[in-house]
Amino acid sequence: MIRFAPGAARRFFRIIRVKRLALLILAMAMATSCARPRTQGLAPAPAGSHGYRESRVELPSSVASASMAGHLVRPSGDGRHPCVMLLHGKGGWWQGYIRYARKLASHGFSSLIVNYYSVHQVDFEGLRTPFARRKLNFEGQNEDIRRAASAFAKSAHCVEGEIGLIGFSLGADKAFRTAAALPAIKAIVAYYGPYDYAALIKRRVSPVVLALATPNLLRWKRYLELHSPTNKIRSTKASALMFHGASDGLIPARQSLTMMKRLQARKSGAAELMLYEGVGHNFVIRRKTRREREDSIRRALLFLKSRLSRNRERRKARDAGARRAGLPPGGEKQDG
Repeated sequence: MIRFAPGAARRFFRIIRVKRLALLILAMAMATSCARPRTQGLAPAPAGSHGYRESRVELPSSVASASMAGHLVRPSGDGRHPCVMLLHGKGGWWQGYIRYARKLASHGFSSLIVNYYSVHQVDFEGLRTPFARRKLNFEGQNEDIRRAASAFAKSAHCVEGEIGLIGFSLGADKAFRTAAALPAIKAIVAYYGPYDYAALIKRRVSPVVLALATPNLLRWKRYLELHSPTNKIRSTKASALMFHGASDGLIPARQSLTMMKRLQARKSGAAELMLYEGVGHNFVIRRKTRREREDSIRRALLFLKSRLSRNRERRKARDAGARRAGLPPGGEKQDG
């Protein structure tokens, strides 16, 4: 048995404490030095002036016997408002965006969050799912979203039969797909989305897996690459605002940069991209990225108001002019 004299024991434990303190300081210094710089000059979204009310809704789908679940958040009071539909990401946590929808409603937007997993589920990464089943569910899911967007645009909630879309990750992919098919969509806000599947698959899938892939998997790969949102831009006339974390390790920011170039090459529709330094994927629903979330919502509000609200203002001006001319709203003379 080893025994320490009282003085030696005190010196021994003092050395241990000093070493622990030194290690702690070193660890803190390393953590500080490794932290990525964050974007400066961000501003929070302003407080809205509207109250709001919420309700669960059921939306039409591509299957006659099934409906898609939704959550509607709209300003208090009656009347029509600019409308926005929110599309969740691959994880399926659609109710995680209720706070975002409430913020929109407080600024005068009727916001609808849809659960596009309600009717069709797509196996993106499984090894044994037949291609035909994947394709059927993928196209059914996209059709579900189109039907819901079309029904929402035509509902009593929306001004001028037009809406905007806000998509997150996979939902950003869905937003561009839907806008390419529906002229009623006038604005897209897209967060950290996959847009160029050829580049994404090349980055994320091992060459060994591709070399050993079954014919079903290879057909699915070719299908996704062919139907990437980047290949549908010529059909997409809606203006777009995109957000991406520069440190996104899941969906690289290069995806949004590539999409931005395609959007800018169009003959119609504006496009803008905001990159946030030092943050990664899903920064809208993470607690530690509140500044980026609030700044993105502020920018989204300005963008949506400029693209959706102006139709409402034009209609008000047109109706006011009609009244001054002694005509009914709409500007047409009545018989008699």
